[in-house]
Amino acid sequence: MATNSEQDQGPAVLGESTPRRGNWLSNTGARAMMNAIGWKIVGEVPDEPKILLLGAPHTSNWDYIFTMLTTFSLGVDLHYVAKASLFDNPLGGVMTYLGGVPLERGATEGFVDQMIEEFNKRDTFVLAIMPEGTRSGVQKWRSGFYYIAQGAGVPIVLVIFDYGRKTMYLGPTFWPSGDYEADLAKIQPYFAGVQGKHAR
Repeated sequence: MATNSEQDQGPAVLGESTPRRGNWLSNTGARAMMNAIGWKIVGEVPDEPKILLLGAPHTSNWDYIFTMLTTFSLGVDLHYVAKASLFDNPLGGVMTYLGGVPLERGATEGFVDQMIEEFNKRDTFVLAIMPEGTRSGVQKWRSGFYYIAQGAGVPIVLVIFDYGRKTMYLGPTFWPSGDYEADLAKIQPYFAGVQGKHAR
C-alpha cells in the first residue's frame, strides 16, 4: 500500500546523484504552492543518475500539474514523452524546457527502443511514465516502462498520486529482475486502494 511506514516518514529525500534543475526561486515557489493547497511529498529517490519514474493512478490532467509541482519543489531534472507533432508550434520550446522528449513515430511503435536510446546517450536522465497510458480506467498496464528500465539497466521508482491523502509518494524502488509478471505482482499492490483525482 502507498501508506507504508517508510513512505510516511517524509519529507522526500533525493540521492546525491539525482539530476537537478531549477533554482532557489523555482524550488521555493513550487513548494509554497504545494503547501498552499495542502499537498506534501514524501519518500525517497535512490542515489542514481538515471531513473525511470512510474506514476499512477492516472485519472486526470491534474496529474501532470502535480508532477510538475513535485518536480520543481524537489529540483529534479525530470523528462516525459509527448508526440513529436506537439513540439512543432510556439509552445514546443516550453514543452522542451519542462522536460518534454518528442516521440518520433506512433505511440507504441519503437517506443521502448527510442527511450532506451535516450537513456544510453545521456549521462543523467530521469524519465516519467504513466503505465495506464490514458486517464480512463484500464484493466492492464502497458508493459513498455518495464522493458525500458530493463533495457537501459535503470531502477523503477514508484510515484503514487494519492488525492485522498493529498500526498505524492516517491518509492519504493525496484530493479527489473527480467520476469515482468513476477515484478508486476510486487509493484501493483503499492497502488491498490489509492484514490486518484477521479474515481473509477
